[in-house]
Amino acid sequence: MQGPLRALALAGLLLRPAGVAADDAKPTRRYFAHPAAEDRNGVIAPWYRGQNGQCDFRIRIAAETLKRYPWTDQGLAVMAAPHFVFNGHWGIKPDGTILVDPKLSDWDNGDVGQRSVSLLFGLVDYYRYSGDPAAIGMVTLTADYLLDYCQTPADHPWPKFPISAPTKGKAYGRADPHGFIQLDLSAQLGSAMLAAYKLTRNPHYLEAVGRWADLLAAHCDCRPGVPPWNRYANPADVKWDTRQTGGVSLVLQFLDDMIRSGYEGKDGALLKARDAGEKYLRDVLLPEWGRDPTFGRNFWDWENATDTCAVPCYTADYMMGRREAFPNWKTDCRNLITLFFCRSSVDPASAGGVYSGAWAFPESSSCCGKSLQYPIMASSATLARYGVLADDAWAREVARRQCVLATYDAHESGVVEDGIDGGAVVAGAWFNLAHPWPLRAVLGAMAWQPEVLGANRENHIMRSTSVVMSVEYGKGRIAYLTCDACAPCEDVLRLAFAPKSVTADGRQLTEPTDLSANGFTARPLSNGDCIVTIRHDGCRGVVIEGDDPQQMVFCHGLQYEGVWARRDYAGTPPGVQGGTIAMPVERSASQAGARASLTFEGNQVRLLGRADPSGGKADVYLDGVKQLCGIDCWCPQARDRQIIYYKNGLAQGQHRLEIAATGTKNPVSAGTRVTVEGAQWSAAQGDSGFGESGGPGEPQRVIFGFLGRKDYTDSAGCAWRPATEFTLRLKPLADLVPLAFWSEPRGKNAAGTPDPELYRYGVHGRDFTAYFTVLPTQTYHVRLKFCQSEQPAKPGGYATSIDILGEHAVGDMDIAATAGGLGRAVDLAFNDIRPKNGVISIRLWNRLSGEAMIQAIEVGPRAGPAGAKPVPVQFPAAKGK
Repeated sequence: MQGPLRALALAGLLLRPAGVAADDAKPTRRYFAHPAAEDRNGVIAPWYRGQNGQCDFRIRIAAETLKRYPWTDQGLAVMAAPHFVFNGHWGIKPDGTILVDPKLSDWDNGDVGQRSVSLLFGLVDYYRYSGDPAAIGMVTLTADYLLDYCQTPADHPWPKFPISAPTKGKAYGRADPHGFIQLDLSAQLGSAMLAAYKLTRNPHYLEAVGRWADLLAAHCDCRPGVPPWNRYANPADVKWDTRQTGGVSLVLQFLDDMIRSGYEGKDGALLKARDAGEKYLRDVLLPEWGRDPTFGRNFWDWENATDTCAVPCYTADYMMGRREAFPNWKTDCRNLITLFFCRSSVDPASAGGVYSGAWAFPESSSCCGKSLQYPIMASSATLARYGVLADDAWAREVARRQCVLATYDAHESGVVEDGIDGGAVVAGAWFNLAHPWPLRAVLGAMAWQPEVLGANRENHIMRSTSVVMSVEYGKGRIAYLTCDACAPCEDVLRLAFAPKSVTADGRQLTEPTDLSANGFTARPLSNGDCIVTIRHDGCRGVVIEGDDPQQMVFCHGLQYEGVWARRDYAGTPPGVQGGTIAMPVERSASQAGARASLTFEGNQVRLLGRADPSGGKADVYLDGVKQLCGIDCWCPQARDRQIIYYKNGLAQGQHRLEIAATGTKNPVSAGTRVTVEGAQWSAAQGDSGFGESGGPGEPQRVIFGFLGRKDYTDSAGCAWRPATEFTLRLKPLADLVPLAFWSEPRGKNAAGTPDPELYRYGVHGRDFTAYFTVLPTQTYHVRLKFCQSEQPAKPGGYATSIDILGEHAVGDMDIAATAGGLGRAVDLAFNDIRPKNGVISIRLWNRLSGEAMIQAIEVGPRAGPAGAKPVPVQFPAAKGK
């Protein structure tokens, strides 16, 4: 979270009693902006009922809010652009009116870097997904401002390098190099600027990122065991600890992005720096994954020497992209991401926990109260990717549930409520957390779970290993061009039809049994959609053709009023690959009063048109209602057959789309021309589902306090992972690991078991709850493992009570007496446990002044072997809990 709003976010919040997580058995009245909805198993379900789905709805709202954002007045800024390019603060009225206060302090201008990263990455992905050329204009304006006004001067020790957190310098103006030059954020800007280059092919962007990469390589300390980079290029200007920790993964990501793009620097300097950084990450940071500062220190406005929601995900994403360099990536990624679940929830004001089976948690252990929306968006995208690459059913389900819950946050008006039980906490003031961050994160989650999160009966490129620099979504013909096609080059699409033909650079691709070489696979979904995966190494232009259920008319099929000029194409339309599109004319209007309309039968509609440097504005009416977001046909690069407006999720039936040219333009356009080339609509219906009744059905085994990087294998050959999915309230900024974990083995042995290692670690606290995300349709056994190593200071010090799924199971257990003495292992067993809300929750608590404790838990399908009979603690009667 940013700046002085941290105190505001924490003030006046309703506090949940210590040790009580969100109720997984009974949903709250609302989640974020909407009433809670659950599926037949009580697991979080979409609130949104449109056929396109809740994630697609969230993407459209984010994009439309960006597109209708007010621009700077003449003389206010160094260049004309939407306010969000310069200013991270915003407000919005219930009717959708966007409010911007241009009076920023130097400090409050510091989120330029993080906000720009969200904008650039999110908009590059949004163009691929939607074919909306507005993304290209917003990318260009954002990138141009960064290069022209947010770099150090040529005589700086880091010359012409991005000032990633300009906490000094005039807002809307030039950044002061004494603002924070935070290297991990600067590197992330480099990755985002490289993506902007790949979309636009602007040579200035490529020149800049090459220079930035060279500077990072030149300043790399390649000595073993030491951080390769400081956190800041200008540590003298920073008021707190300047050590670089997990943020090094962002520097590595940028260097690797450049290397993959074919640039290695002079004498392979980028390779040497990347390899040194990887060694530091692999040999120094990852062994310390349980120490709180290791994967913190990322947000610009505070030292945040605790885990944040971002750094574990960035690090996991990097390792997943470089799996060959991180042989332990599967367990490292899982551990990094999920340790944050419990660590961030220590603050009693956080409300972090499980809601209708979905995890939700704040940005860190000290911020930002009940603002739980944007942290789970970030981790859902990373977990979704992990679920695919590791073939992990647990990760896929946790990611799916988190993404469904997170996208409860937005209204059609663009208003965002990020408080878990309603209201705006930080997203009402900080624009990045309201729309740019969600645009990027939700597209990321959809990319890796297109079959359950993607839009029904539509056509979208969901992900690509390259950047899609142009795309035309035609009827039964999707044609696109990637920036490069380095092996392995793979794209995933969700289409409303099965492909009959797929070509790459004009060469026909076949359907092989796998994609070890060029070809494509098509996996049908239950509603008629198809997940298509295409490998096209060395080929940039891809065309997919098939029987698309949508309908289309060219521009002559619309109705017109007022003055519209007509233009005929001569030959093949420009930009078409592998064939021609029969679109003989376009109609354009530059004066107010010109109108075009279409009456159609269906549930979705798209307007195709031309966007170019002379494009102007038009208002949009749907069924007679003026839409919040209109059309702006301006784009710095001329693009034909683009989706200049779309609306989906409509009620099935007859609708009327009408656009009205306004005769106006944005401040950088050379004209007011609105150009229409055709329209598409569809009446196809069908829903392939949102993943209901999914989840892992196999046994889950965890050791509390255990921080090993490799799962422990017991005498029966079963793997036990570190326990990370639980909540234990302490206080803000508390470090859960030293305060509640027994992370070092206790005692020489644990008697009475063939697996003493399962009983030598543990967690202790007054009241905590462990959660297991499971397949909701089967029954389970629960096996709890205990070993008390020492006598408590007073009777009842470890009197452990147990509730399972909210039902009291054991009261005031004397662990040592139950086991037959100190240092002895003992198990409790419970059978016929049917999940609630798709989870099994196990609460352990001490009703007196002591602590509960546990060493390990196994949750598995069907019944398990019997356990011991609990022996209650013998102590004087006590009143109350």
